[in-house]
Order: sequence, then structure tokens, then C-alpha cells
Amino acid sequence: MQQHIKKYLSLFCLVLFLFPLVEKNVHAFEHYDEVHCQATDKHFHESEHSCSICDFTITESYLVEGDYQFIISAKQFLFYPFIENVNTPHAFQYLPARAPPVSFS
Repeated sequence: MQQHIKKYLSLFCLVLFLFPLVEKNVHAFEHYDEVHCQATDKHFHESEHSCSICDFTITESYLVEGDYQFIISAKQFLFYPFIENVNTPHAFQYLPARAPPVSFS
């Protein structure tokens, strides 16, 4: 049962995330055969096509302006590491007296 849920959940997420890409390309394909003006100088034309998706633009009336102030708070933190001097006089007592052999090739 859990395998079926994982399978359908993964398919749902795939469709959910790929829908905007597919919709954008389908919409572009709908306007594929339309001819648009390629002139670079400033001039006026009649409306080339009427499409509610293409004509949608975000204007400043949608944006809400507010007086925001960002405050960065800082707190002084002093760190004193735990230092302990340990005296071990016999620390190297069980190490070999000589270094390992070195080969000269």
C-alpha cells in the first residue's frame, strides 16, 4: 500500500512542477504563426493580438509599500576556552627509540 502512495505522490509532484513549463510552451505554440513587428525605431501599430496571458503585467498598484527598518541585533560573547595544563612525564616512554627504516632508491 505504501508503494502505491509513493508512486502516486511522485507522479503528482512531477505534474505539479512540470505544469508551468508545459503551459508556457503550449501558450508560445499558440502564438507561433503570428507576425510581430521587428522594427527598432519608435512607432505605433494597432493591437497585434489580444491575449489575456500576454497582456498581463504587474503594475505598481499591486505592490504594497511600507516603511520597514531592518535591525541587526548583536550580543557580545566572550569565549574562554577550557585550558588545562597536563604534565605527563612518561608520555613518550613506550615509543620506539628509533625512526622507521627509510629506503634510498
